[in-house]
Amino acid sequence: MSQEKDPVCGMMIDSETAAGHTSFQGEEYYFCCANCKQQFESEPGRYVSKSESSAADGGNELEQHEPPYTKAGGIVSPKFGSAGSGGAEYERLPETHDKPH
Repeated sequence: MSQEKDPVCGMMIDSETAAGHTSFQGEEYYFCCANCKQQFESEPGRYVSKSESSAADGGNELEQHEPPYTKAGGIVSPKFGSAGSGGAEYERLPETHDKPH
């Protein structure tokens, strides 16, 4: 009982309860439904090259982005210019008026 990735749709499925399986170039492939198996068998090279390239890249790596917030001294605040910063990136200087007291 192992988890396998359907090469057509990318769904993780149990190899024992898969809707179908086939072999191609000495490898076994498992499918979540008959439609995915049929698509694979009609054009296996299309799906094998996709799954091999993602495996070579370390699987399903997510893109790394900086979070839209900063943490300093236990305070979390939006980064300058990010949505939700409320214009915090603009420093407003206090108005000075030359008024007699």
